[in-house]
Amino acid sequence: MKEQIWVGKGRGQAPDAIKANGFIFLSAIRGEDPATRSCDTDDVGEQTRFAMENLKTVLAAAGATLNDVVRVAIYITDLSDRPAFNKVYREYFPDDQLPARFAVGTPEVGGNDKSKFTLEVIALSHS
Repeated sequence: MKEQIWVGKGRGQAPDAIKANGFIFLSAIRGEDPATRSCDTDDVGEQTRFAMENLKTVLAAAGATLNDVVRVAIYITDLSDRPAFNKVYREYFPDDQLPARFAVGTPEVGGNDKSKFTLEVIALSHS
């Protein structure tokens, strides 16, 4: 059985997450300002902070926290932005809570804004 998780204003083209078989699958977590639902900054660190806060919001709606994250895929338009991304990312995932992860360079990450990356996340579900 699977359950759709919707967060925020209205419904987009797809749910923010799917709960199924003990996992939560999240896609397209981006560095969007939750107030405007757009990415208006070129600063990778600021985008990362927005993305991590957006991730926390979707996880909470699914009954989970960052401690439940087991895998993160990062699709990033410029691999040289990884140090700025990693600096903020590590504030949210301390050494003893690091999920498995990988980064892939890609020419674009969707949207018509300044987004420099998108995250695909898998977390454990407790319900």
